[in-house]
Amino acid sequence: MSQRIANLLKGFTVVAAAFLVAQSWSECNVCQTNQVACINSSSFYLCFGDGTPHTDQLYHCLDGFDCTNLSAICVQKSSQRPPSCGDTSKCGQCSASVNYLFACQSRGIFQMCYGATRPMGKFGYCPTGTVCDATSNAICVPEVANQNVTCDLNDDLVDTTTSVPTTSESTTNSTGTESTTEPSTTEPSTTEPSTTEQSTTEIPLTPSQICALYNATGLFPIIPSDPYCQRYVSCYLKNNVVIRAAEYNCATDSYFVSLTQSCVYVKPGYCL
Repeated sequence: MSQRIANLLKGFTVVAAAFLVAQSWSECNVCQTNQVACINSSSFYLCFGDGTPHTDQLYHCLDGFDCTNLSAICVQKSSQRPPSCGDTSKCGQCSASVNYLFACQSRGIFQMCYGATRPMGKFGYCPTGTVCDATSNAICVPEVANQNVTCDLNDDLVDTTTSVPTTSESTTNSTGTESTTEPSTTEPSTTEPSTTEQSTTEIPLTPSQICALYNATGLFPIIPSDPYCQRYVSCYLKNNVVIRAAEYNCATDSYFVSLTQSCVYVKPGYCL
């Protein structure tokens, strides 16, 4: 009887070990059996059964949850079960660095801390072929295969103008995840924006005033319009009442196009 119990325990141990290995060996941006492709420890794309990540919509697990290959997709963080891909728990954390020297904001973007608990000042960019490493005083170290990256987050998800992650319009669905629309890569029109979208006054309007003016949920140009096509306002209305109004900047090398309500990576002809 004791031998049988020992064999059963051994079997459970093997299964558990195999489960953990399967979790830790999963690749980033690859469709899993649960039909999602985790791009880091907390974000993922849907696959819809065709084996291809659909990148037009990015989904995020709620705080305290990891992206996994389980049917629930987002599962509460556990030291016994690593996420399917990457790690974002130390993103923007000065405490991840020795002596609070700097914080990794993404794979290749960092910000200095100078001993403070929060990063401050200008953003720094790692040279091509290197990644931010909070365990090294060199800040950026050569990128190698199967490397544990301090902040496994794509650089284009960091808003380097406002010092916070890019926050496109998001919605929370019934599964407890959030989804955001990816910036469009469709080439925008090179004609001037319609005059109906231009302000007739030079007095700057606040985000709340702009949202009240448009009286719609979506992304809209600031007033007066930004000649560099970088700034825009995100409006969220409910029952014709402004619930949220905030100004954001498009990511580096992208431009806001009011016609598509998105940031694009092809510069329109009317932008400076």
